[in-house]
Amino acid sequence: MNTRLLSCVVLGIAALLLGCGKHDDAVEMLRPPETPATLQKYWTLPEFTLTERSGQPLHSSDLAGKVWVADFFYTSCPGPCPVLTSHVGEVQKALGDNPDVRLVSISVDPEKDTPEALKTYAEHYKAGPNWFFCTGHKDAIFKLAHDGFKLPIADGTPESGPVTHSTRVILVDRSGTVRGFYEGTDEEGVQALVRDARRLLEEK
Repeated sequence: MNTRLLSCVVLGIAALLLGCGKHDDAVEMLRPPETPATLQKYWTLPEFTLTERSGQPLHSSDLAGKVWVADFFYTSCPGPCPVLTSHVGEVQKALGDNPDVRLVSISVDPEKDTPEALKTYAEHYKAGPNWFFCTGHKDAIFKLAHDGFKLPIADGTPESGPVTHSTRVILVDRSGTVRGFYEGTDEEGVQALVRDARRLLEEK
């Protein structure tokens, strides 16, 4: 083999090797990030007592041993609440058959949202027995939202409605520890919530 031919062969092999290296780098860049082995643990919620639409008290201890989802809403909300509640309904469809799952929707307008009003609202969204709609004392609910779940909440204005509140949905584990926050008006957020709830159900 003459020197010129040998040089061409060497250059060709080098080009192939470099090409393979670049291709591997491209595959690596496109590979999705790995999912953490466990969901992050944030903080443990304080004890609380609310009044469910049935008129019966709902204590935080009633949720012990369950994976549960919480959101804040009010029945006369002119803005995102109908979308938020509809999306929690999607969570019910995905997970509602599991006896270890609970959904807890908490009204931030308890003066209007009596147990009777909540019962009508829940029926509209086809809420099952494991989806609780709760009311209570306004000060206690505001404190639970702000200090317990660490969500923004404030009295509203004539333009915004009686209460300004977060549309995030919160995932809580069997021990009452917050494990995730998800945008409740976003379909992708709801899908992520369902996925992570299933992961919590598998935790020992």
